[in-house]
Formats: sequence, structure tokens, C-alpha cells
Amino acid sequence: MNTEHWIALGAIVPALIALVVSSVSAARARVKTIEDAYIARYWQILDRFPADALIGEEGPQGDAEEAPAERAEREELRKSVLLYLRLCEDELELRKLGWVGGKSWEEWSPGIQAQLNQWPVAEEWAPIRDGHRAPSQFTLLRNLDNNTQPDPFQPHSLYDRLMGRWRGCTTKKPTRPVGQ
Repeated sequence: MNTEHWIALGAIVPALIALVVSSVSAARARVKTIEDAYIARYWQILDRFPADALIGEEGPQGDAEEAPAERAEREELRKSVLLYLRLCEDELELRKLGWVGGKSWEEWSPGIQAQLNQWPVAEEWAPIRDGHRAPSQFTLLRNLDNNTQPDPFQPHSLYDRLMGRWRGCTTKKPTRPVGQ
């Protein structure tokens, strides 16, 4: 090889390295954008919760002689809780697909699990968790809650592992569901 070839090779290698680095950065930025959108949605839903729920205290219970305004308020709270549960299921689905980073998941997962056990979410979640309501929905959330699959991101192929690394989805060795 002559000097011209070495110079060309010397220019190509840094260009390829720059391409890979910028591609990884772009992929991780996309993941961060998705995470930020879900965080914003989370706060929009939480803003609809009553003050008691925000400090983990149980609010007033409805009764048969509830006024229409109180009934409407209670129904709005129920809707907010169901929106929150749907948001959690969507977050789990995104994590499963590798679109939620490992560090974010380590923060989100305990928060989701804690919220499932606090009023008003616990009140709506119990019949859903037990399969009495929406038995074919919230599968990933049920798995998270009963700890059969604490992390839905389970790369099975080399491609899945590479894409997970590329997007920053793995921070530690992937976990396997209990019993596998």
C-alpha cells in the first residue's frame, strides 16, 4: 500500500467511528424523548389525583346517598386511576421493546410497584390484578406486581441484545422470570 491508501484509510476510520458514535447518540436521544413524553403524561395524570392520594392517605369513601357532584368527582378519580394503569402498561410495553433505558427503568419500576399499593390506585388495581376485571388486559403490569417478570426487557437474540445496548436499555445483566 502506498501513502495515498494509508491517508485514505486514516480518514475513513475516524469517519466510521464518528458515524457509530453519532448513531448511538441519536438512538439514545430517541429513547430519552420517549421517556420524557411518558414522564410528562405521568404528571398530567397525577395532577388529576386528589391531594390525599399524593401523600398516600386514603380519601373519603363514597356512599349510597352521595350527591351527584361527589359521584362525578369519584368517577373522575376512577378514570384518572385507570389512565394511570394504562400508562404503566404502556411503559412496560415500551420497556419490553427496548424503548425505555435501563437507568430509567430502575427508577420507574419501584415507583410503579409502590403506587399499585396506595390509594386510590390500589382500590382500582385489586380487582384487575385478581382477574375479576379486564382479565385480558394489563398482563405486563400483573407480571410486574406479582414479581414473575420484574423487567420486561428480555433480549432473546443477539440482535435484541445489540439493539438494547445501542439504545442504552441494559445497565446490568438481563433478569429472567422466576422459574425459567
